[in-house]
Amino acid sequence: MGSISRQRTPAPPPASWKTCRVFHDGDDFFTAIERAIDSALTRVDLEFYIFATDKTGQRIFEALCRARSRGVEVRVVVDGIGSSGFSRTYGQRADALGIQVKIFHEVPWAWWWQQRYEKSGRRPRWAKVFRRLNKRTHRKLCLIDSIVAYAGSFNVTDYHLASLLGSAAWRDSGVLLEGPDVAVLCATFDEVWMGRLRRLKRRFRRKRQLSSPLIRLNVTSKERREEYLDLLVRLVGAEKRIWITNAYFVPDGSLLRVLSVAAAAGVDVRILVPAFSDVVFIPWVTSAFHFGLLKAGVKIFEYRGSVLHAKTMLIDEWGLIGSSNLNHRSLLHDLEVDIVITDKEAVRSMEEQYVIDLGRSAEVTLENWRQRPLLERFLGRLLVWFRYVL
Repeated sequence: MGSISRQRTPAPPPASWKTCRVFHDGDDFFTAIERAIDSALTRVDLEFYIFATDKTGQRIFEALCRARSRGVEVRVVVDGIGSSGFSRTYGQRADALGIQVKIFHEVPWAWWWQQRYEKSGRRPRWAKVFRRLNKRTHRKLCLIDSIVAYAGSFNVTDYHLASLLGSAAWRDSGVLLEGPDVAVLCATFDEVWMGRLRRLKRRFRRKRQLSSPLIRLNVTSKERREEYLDLLVRLVGAEKRIWITNAYFVPDGSLLRVLSVAAAAGVDVRILVPAFSDVVFIPWVTSAFHFGLLKAGVKIFEYRGSVLHAKTMLIDEWGLIGSSNLNHRSLLHDLEVDIVITDKEAVRSMEEQYVIDLGRSAEVTLENWRQRPLLERFLGRLLVWFRYVL
């Protein structure tokens, strides 16, 4: 990304959300979504990486069925890998009720994929099929009547609910939004729904109306570069703090340098990562970056309360909540949606939760990092070579 001057601090976004409510509890988040679906008048659009077939998945699907029975238009996009059981469990009932479903980049062994090609009579182009396997929609998005949005990193699954799992429930964050900029989220959902990504990536033909200082998208390669550069510039321009929570922290060289520079300049740089993960080797890979960051003065904490799945950031009074991890999958491959938080109450909620999370974490020091098992450290360094797909 090249050198970045500390003088290139971007101005804060001029816009703000009409309503911005932050959630750190899965029970509250999905109760709010269920009520919003039940109150929908015209349309419900959902896009989730994981839409499980467990109690939470069935609960939200039943809410969609009730909405459709009232005449509300319901559209659902789920990922072909993350929601591989969706079509088998919900497909027939969705068809019968008129709930429109699209599977994003189906896998070739999925029932839904096989049915689609049998009905069309077309032969699959295998090169294209396998090229798309690495491109997923990792977004978590619920849109109600095109005026209310829910976003963040909660998947539709029991894993996030303390009412079901107690203290083992995953730690995550989401946000409720209202305001004119929700239209941008609706438009980007339509992009995926209509399958126009390939054409829209041709920048000379893409006249964007999908622009907002409060929403960060990565549909095109240009967007990915611009949003990432903007993030790096904001990090370099931080004056007081950089507080990061990230579930899959596998940074590139540019991010490592920027965080180290900020810490050396006296900024309070803290990174909160999981001590254990649903992807067992991720903490090993993350720890491979600890030594250099610790030497630069960055403070690192490992969350031990449960699985940490949140993706949040506080840069001074500028907040970010979304689906993006600080890894190569989010930077290069997957579709993501991140929400900029400028509302003072919402930022305060993020601050308070960060302090709570630190209380459930253990600080990593150079001394205890060196005491980690040699095999774990070796595997972490080895897996770093495969970070392009992590």
